[in-house]
Amino acid sequence: MKRILSCLCFSAAAWAAAADRDPTAPPAEAGLVMPSQAAGGGSASPQGSSVIMQNGQPYLVVGTRLYAVGQKVGNAKLERITETEIWLREGGQLTKVQRFTGIQRSAAKPAVACAVKPAASSARAKRKASPTQSSDSPQAVTPVAPCEGAQP
Repeated sequence: MKRILSCLCFSAAAWAAAADRDPTAPPAEAGLVMPSQAAGGGSASPQGSSVIMQNGQPYLVVGTRLYAVGQKVGNAKLERITETEIWLREGGQLTKVQRFTGIQRSAAKPAVACAVKPAASSARAKRKASPTQSSDSPQAVTPVAPCEGAQP
């Protein structure tokens, strides 16, 4: 009986330890380290934060609170908020916290201009017109050919 009870206690302890793992973190077998783990889990990196814009001003959302630039988040003062980074000053040290790990920001590629095909001659267009539609009336839908190599 004691053996069964001790097995149950050890199982419950192992299950409770597994429940504390962050579900958004990669598994330990992957060998990847989250930024909050690399920094030692200090107070400088707000956990579960996001950024919103209100009236053109960025705000950091931590839990149910909004923080503007200049306010304190824990022991750190919020210096700057961008789309991809949060800058915090704790003591005399300025720390940049990446919002998205492993993502690099880059400029978009320029759009590819489509080549316009020459219109068919009027005699050819009249022959292709359906017998129910007069050649004088405009088509309801103008057919557009997609660009070569363009994705929908």
